[in-house]
Order: sequence, then structure tokens, then C-alpha cells
Amino acid sequence: MEIQSRLSKISTADAVVNYIKQRIEGGTFKPGEKLPSERLLQKELVVSRFTLREALARLSALGIIKTLHGKGTIVAREMNSSTLADAFIPLFANQSIKDIIDFFEARLLIEGEAAVLSARRRSDEDVRRFEAILADSRQAINDPDRYGELDFLFHMQIAQSSGNVFLQNMMGCVNEYTRRYMQVLAHSEINRNASIVAHEEIYKCIKERDTSKAGIVTRKHLSRVLAIMEKLEAEQKIADSGGELSSVLDLLRKKEGIPMPRSKSKQRQ
Repeated sequence: MEIQSRLSKISTADAVVNYIKQRIEGGTFKPGEKLPSERLLQKELVVSRFTLREALARLSALGIIKTLHGKGTIVAREMNSSTLADAFIPLFANQSIKDIIDFFEARLLIEGEAAVLSARRRSDEDVRRFEAILADSRQAINDPDRYGELDFLFHMQIAQSSGNVFLQNMMGCVNEYTRRYMQVLAHSEINRNASIVAHEEIYKCIKERDTSKAGIVTRKHLSRVLAIMEKLEAEQKIADSGGELSSVLDLLRKKEGIPMPRSKSKQRQ
């Protein structure tokens, strides 16, 4: 009756979600282990089958549990990076330059520390991957689209070589969202040239295990992008009707002198 009393105070499905999360956090349900059967959970929580399945569906969507065919429902062993990324959707949907600047600031702090860990922990294989990405980047210096993709891969390699699974997942989410902005910036020759120089310097620190300098040069590199976004904020245009912002990406293209992409309708004409 004690559990049933607690469940009745809030939405029953929400209460079931919280109950299972608490049991996982407390170590009752361990990563990789099966949850009790639906029948047993229904009996213990005194809820309907529909309510229990709704709660389990929510936990699955959050990446906390997984349903495996023929094995039942287990507690997930690893973070679900796609679920983490979904939490950032409202931030970018707002098309607020201030929100995106906050995001780039977070990226600067996170990746700066990841670079320090990379310099400390990187393997010989990590060094080879950095070298391969940089070699391809030099060849693609006059190909904005290709260079933008390699820019993304370089920063993801910093995360991978940090040896920290949380930073890998966090930076995967952060870089995926900043990827569009970096690809726009890659269409500027000045930005590409500045980027390749910075990447070479970051790589040198990581290769030589220079932990004292790795974070500094990485933050310096990312600060340049942050400065571009901050200047953009100062110049942002707000439409007269409803105060709706233009696309931040379009504002960035305009500021950097990059041609606007042709709409699909124009391309068909």
C-alpha cells in the first residue's frame, strides 16, 4: 500500500517511470540485467497493463531500458547519445542567436577539457587517425563541403581520443548540432585557412602529450568561432511583424559573404 500511495500522488505512468529509475539508480535493477516481468511489476505497483507499458515505452525512448526480442526488457548498459541530442532540439528550434552562442560556449569548455585528456591518453592509433584527417583536410582546402565534413571529423576525434565515454557522447551531440554552422563557415576561404592552422597546432599538442597547452590552443580555436557568432548577434535583424528572427544560418551566411543556397523550387526551374 505504501507504493500505491506514492503512485497516486502524481500521474501513474510518471510515477512508474520514477519508481523504475530510482531502482536503477539504487542498484536494484543493474545495467544489462532483465527487469522483472510485466506481470510481476503490475502486481508490485498495482497498476494496469496499459499504464505499465506506457511507462516502459517512455523509459525506452529515454534510452534507459531496451527491449530485446526473445530476451525481454533489460536495463541499458550505455548512454543513449541520440536521446541526449533530442534535449537540444528546442534550443535550436527557437532560432535565437543568444541560445546558439550559449551552446558554442559550452562546446568551448567541454572540448577544451577533452583536448587535455586526449593529450594525456591518446594512443598511437589516435595519432594516425588525426594525421589521416589532417592529410585529407589539406587536400580538401579548396573544397568547402568536403573540408567542412573533415572539420567535424577532427573535432570528433578529439572526443574519441579523450578516453572519456561521457565526453564522447556529449561532444557527439554538441558537434552534431554545431556541424551545420561549421559547414557554413567552411565556405569562407579565410575560415578554412585559419581552421587548418589551428588543427595542426592542436594535433601537435596532442601528439606531444602537451597537456598544459592542448586545452589553451583548442579553446583559442573555438573562441574564434564564438567571436563570429557574437558579432552576428550584435548585427542580427528582427522582422517587424511578430519579432520573428530570420534563420540564424542565413544571417551567418550573409555576414560571411557566403551565397544563399538555392531553394528546391528555384533549382527545378
